[in-house]
Amino acid sequence: MTKLKEFFSKLSKRERLILYGALLVVFMGALDRLFYRPIANLFDELDQEIVLQENQLRKNMRHLAAREAIHNSYSAYAAYSVTNGADEEEVASLLNEVEGQARKAGLSLLNIKPKPATTTEVGKQYPVEVEVATQMKELVNFIHGLQSSKYILRVQKLRMVPKGKSKAEVKGYLLINRTVIR
Repeated sequence: MTKLKEFFSKLSKRERLILYGALLVVFMGALDRLFYRPIANLFDELDQEIVLQENQLRKNMRHLAAREAIHNSYSAYAAYSVTNGADEEEVASLLNEVEGQARKAGLSLLNIKPKPATTTEVGKQYPVEVEVATQMKELVNFIHGLQSSKYILRVQKLRMVPKGKSKAEVKGYLLINRTVIR
């Protein structure tokens, strides 16, 4: 310590000012390197992380909005995807629906015969063969009733033969499918 005091006492006032200035510059540089830059870099990294998280949050909000839209759209068709249970129960509900639509249309069913269920890409199909004898107008009303049913019903095949001399009276064969979505 005494050597340091001797060294400073030998310096002129100007040399001491230059030495203090140089020490101040070195101290400021060390302060910058050891404290300021690491803290500034940490804040920059945190800012970048905040931007990334905000972008991820915006993306997630868009996904949630799309998910809600899909869920709302799906809920309209949820009744089509719910099965009552076994295949026999599904066929029974299909037969009830076909008979109900036939009563509404005012036509008489000659024969109604269920076929075995088939599995498809989207779910299961339950076919039913139906034979009717009726007026053309009633047959059209029956098909319209099937198409507007609460179930997904589709007339796969339709074959009509005139019954007797009247062209308005027909004997028809229909293959009706009910699709249950998985």
